[in-house]
Amino acid sequence: MLVLGLTGGIATGKSTVAAILSSPPYSLPLIDADKIAREVVLPDTQGYAKIVAHFAPNIPDLLLPPDEYGKRGLNRPVLGRYIFGNETERKVLNAIIHPEVRKAIFRKLVYHWLVSRADIVVLDIPLLFEAKFDLFCGVTMVVACTPDLQRTRLLKRDGHVLTEKDVEQRIASQMSIEEKAQLADVVVWNNGGLDELNTKLAAAIASVRPSRLTKWIEWIPPLGLAMALACFIRRYFSKSGAREKKT
Repeated sequence: MLVLGLTGGIATGKSTVAAILSSPPYSLPLIDADKIAREVVLPDTQGYAKIVAHFAPNIPDLLLPPDEYGKRGLNRPVLGRYIFGNETERKVLNAIIHPEVRKAIFRKLVYHWLVSRADIVVLDIPLLFEAKFDLFCGVTMVVACTPDLQRTRLLKRDGHVLTEKDVEQRIASQMSIEEKAQLADVVVWNNGGLDELNTKLAAAIASVRPSRLTKWIEWIPPLGLAMALACFIRRYFSKSGAREKKT
């Protein structure tokens, strides 16, 4: 089973690509890290308890009013504004959420390997490289577009709530598309229309789809584990080298 790590920048078209890959004719299983990140901080979870314990003293309106069951969820916009630009607190939040997300992703990957037996599973993660989730992927794919087009799309999509300055700050707060493209195995440039994107995506998936021999080898446990370990080691050293050159 190939784990395809999918990422991109804000307004580059990653969500569009994820929707295409999870629909016919591909119908690939999709693991949405954003959705999981919301699930692991719901009331009564360990993530929720840790966030409340750390952030509640400094954020009076951290919790929403009680719902019909008496549960008080996190006020995500308020928490987001608090950590925006605060590197120390952002790292604390990530240190709470990322381990819980990793465990949930691992459980879903095991399910797809043992039950759905899909040849490709798409791992949709905005912070694929930043959180080092790429180390667990067989192939990484970045959906990219030019910086000017990225700004134009973001203003068109969220211009009713974001100013041009807000847009620049949102883009600047992320790893640049150029950096992600250099770290990725496959880059799908989304500078045109939907038809062009579909054509490029079809070629990209065809280039990474596992062969029949690879599929059979993976179902022999010792060989499958050896392949996974070799992939992890190769990616760890190659990506570590790429990151060191950037710093």
